[in-house]
Amino acid sequence: MNDEQINDLHILRTAAQQREWTTAQDTLKRLLTGIDPLIALSIPARQAQKFLPRFEKHYPDATWLRELMLTVISYGSSPNELPRNVIAQFDGPGYRQFIVGVFDLAQAVQQQFTVFERYSHLTNATANIILADLQNVYFTRHPAQYAQFNDPETSDEDRAAIQQDFWLDKGVAWRDAATWLEVASDVEDRLHNR
Repeated sequence: MNDEQINDLHILRTAAQQREWTTAQDTLKRLLTGIDPLIALSIPARQAQKFLPRFEKHYPDATWLRELMLTVISYGSSPNELPRNVIAQFDGPGYRQFIVGVFDLAQAVQQQFTVFERYSHLTNATANIILADLQNVYFTRHPAQYAQFNDPETSDEDRAAIQQDFWLDKGVAWRDAATWLEVASDVEDRLHNR
């Protein structure tokens, strides 16, 4: 690891603790460029594998998602066309965000993307899967807020208030920081072992 990477790891950990997502994502992407993309894939894949059992419990018939993840993680390949039209069918808290994250994982191994774009997809996958987890944990405990947030009749002001409740929740704040710190440790491990 070089001095720049050591400094970036410090920046990533500080951003995690302060919940500065923009800084965390920008720094993560910089750090990932020091790791082979197929090895870097393991970082968001770990987060996806942790969330997958919750998704499967809620949607046991959606076995295609596990199959896609296995193809991406085990073989480093993905179909060029992803079924984006199915995302709207998964209406539970965080599940749509999770599918978006898995699709980002899949795009990270697709040959039509440049290496730089693959790192962008890996960064986006990480952020989307973390956000899916946070949404799932919070809104499973607050189903009335989730229903209100998704109701087309809900005003923008009420939606903003629900989002604020979500982001300021102590459990969400703790889990958010802890997960990003885990990502930072995973990145550090990959940088040491390259």
